[in-house]
Amino acid sequence: MGRQIPLYTSLFQNNPDAVFTVDMEGGFTSVNPAGEALTGYAADELFGRRIWDILSRKTDGNHVEEMVKALYEGVRKNRHYFLRHKHGHFIEISVTSFPIFDNGKVAGRYAIAKDITAYKRTEEALHQMEKIFRLISENVMDLIRITDTNGVIQYASPSHLTVLGIAPQQLLNLPCFSLLHPDEREKARASYRQMVESKRPVEKEYLYRHQDGRTLLFEVKGRPVIGPNGEVEHVVVIGRDITERRRTEDMLRNSDKLSVLGELAAGIAHEIRNPLTALKGFIQLLQTEQSTNDQYLRIMLSEIERITFITSELLLLAKPQALRYQRHDLLPLLQTVIKLLEPQANLKNVTIQTRFPDTAPCITCEEYQIKQVFINIVKNGMEAMPHGGTLTVDVSAVGTAEVVVRIIDEGDGIPEEMIPKLGEPFYSTKEQGTGLGLMVSHKIIREHRGSIAIHSTVGKGTTVEIRLPMSDFCP
Repeated sequence: MGRQIPLYTSLFQNNPDAVFTVDMEGGFTSVNPAGEALTGYAADELFGRRIWDILSRKTDGNHVEEMVKALYEGVRKNRHYFLRHKHGHFIEISVTSFPIFDNGKVAGRYAIAKDITAYKRTEEALHQMEKIFRLISENVMDLIRITDTNGVIQYASPSHLTVLGIAPQQLLNLPCFSLLHPDEREKARASYRQMVESKRPVEKEYLYRHQDGRTLLFEVKGRPVIGPNGEVEHVVVIGRDITERRRTEDMLRNSDKLSVLGELAAGIAHEIRNPLTALKGFIQLLQTEQSTNDQYLRIMLSEIERITFITSELLLLAKPQALRYQRHDLLPLLQTVIKLLEPQANLKNVTIQTRFPDTAPCITCEEYQIKQVFINIVKNGMEAMPHGGTLTVDVSAVGTAEVVVRIIDEGDGIPEEMIPKLGEPFYSTKEQGTGLGLMVSHKIIREHRGSIAIHSTVGKGTTVEIRLPMSDFCP
């Protein structure tokens, strides 16, 4: 037994937690160095004081009666107290106390105390963060989901009820793909697996099914949450309803098409009238001949084919098209646009010249949207030269990654301060312009992962530079 006393003394003195003993009157009978550090009092300063002199259940009272009662209880107690430090400030502590027995009677208490001020502060901060997160998730209209690495929903924001008509509780433990339109699910699963494997965020557009049967378009962003071991633990998925936004964009695009078609009408009518006049004359000549003249018929057929081409292109531009991104040789696309606009160029005394490379670059694009962009830009260039001039369409490749199309006019140019505003809706340098054409062109080129830049010098003309990713050189 004699050899155990130093061991207990060592444990008492070197315990990292504050350790106190008190008698039945609450007076301190011992305190270890950690207790001195916690209270700010030296041991001999505490002797002669009572436990309730420095401890209380609240900062505004000592609750002496409660603490006196606890002295006589012969059981272990776990409670939180506020300790009044020697310097006057309060420290929140957790106290575990045990009765000390002498001949079967409680003779005092042995207490171990831990400073939990920092823990409580952290706990309160987490509580506040939780309140803020709950406030955001309950009021935001975006769909917020937390899923495991297999796509199973572990949390769904209340906005699911407002936006999709389904209570978030019904989604728990279901695959997040179940919310999608059936045609989109397999594509979404593949994208999800790729995101988890690569550990990189993804951004896609998917069709969702509302509970009332409607189909809605959503912009969906997925972000993996990486754990301490470097592996994906969860995925945060945020979806935003862009159905109305896309509908508005389509309306603007169609409005721009109608505007373009209206302005092209005069030139197209002029171009169609010329071959019709020739056809009429040749038919009249044929009526006077006894036999068919092959030369006249060939000319007539050529002119008819020309009319067919112009009207077909006009209808294709005006008619809504399903978006189909395919590889296209860029040069024929530009040649088609130039051929379509030549009648209007002739009316304005504008010559369109081309500078094309020997090797044809290929791009992946939606054919009719890209044609619409080139029509808008070439028309703007022609309109910038009311007294005529030369409009140059220059194409060059930047290595094998990018192709640059420059449309250069000889107009009056645009003041430097006006260039940043070009592309804003209803802002135009033309008297009758709406600004929608350039805005729609910017949108289309962005969707094709490209860019549009405008360079202009007053009195010398304007260059519109369109950069697009190149698929390859076409054979």
